[in-house]
Amino acid sequence: MARLFRIITQFQQQKEAIMGGINSGRKRSVHRGAVEQFPVIDMRVLKRAGLLKPGECTYDMLRWQNQDLTLLEERIFIDLSDPDDASIRIAGDVAAQRAAIECVPCPYGGYRCYFLCPLIGIRCEQLFLVDGIFASRKAHKLTYASQSEDDLSRSRRKVRKLYRQVEGDNRYARPRGRKRYSKVQALKQAKREARELYHEKLSAMVGDTR
Repeated sequence: MARLFRIITQFQQQKEAIMGGINSGRKRSVHRGAVEQFPVIDMRVLKRAGLLKPGECTYDMLRWQNQDLTLLEERIFIDLSDPDDASIRIAGDVAAQRAAIECVPCPYGGYRCYFLCPLIGIRCEQLFLVDGIFASRKAHKLTYASQSEDDLSRSRRKVRKLYRQVEGDNRYARPRGRKRYSKVQALKQAKREARELYHEKLSAMVGDTR
């Protein structure tokens, strides 16, 4: 019986190798992970930090922890002295690289800045570090965690995001006054919702084992 099973399995594998497996005719999309897993340089964060100054060059140090919890440090140099040749240079724990910055005039004055992805040349506001290269989400084929999460995971992620907004970090400025009060109330509500979802799933699991 075991020999017959091996023969059938080998036949199926040979057939799939020749004709293709299930959905072999479909165009497949390969995703390398979620954006939340990788270090990122965010144009909006740079603007809030006062590093985007038209006609000037600025620099700063960025630090992250990668998926192995190894501390990464990168020096960034932002050159907006010439709007037609603006760029960001990155040097540190990964190979040095450069990305162009496109400064788009706004209708009421000033500029809005975008990175030009070093790999595919599209405008983007975030550069993600994957395999030692900073590039756009599309170039690295990254997805969002919310696309593969269940209700409980989304609820917990919402709690973590609100907590970061309340406490402040390198992406979110610490709120003040009424804005902080509203964020704290939203955080409390999100915690209650996450707790309720957890108890519902726990009750369902207990019911299934009876």
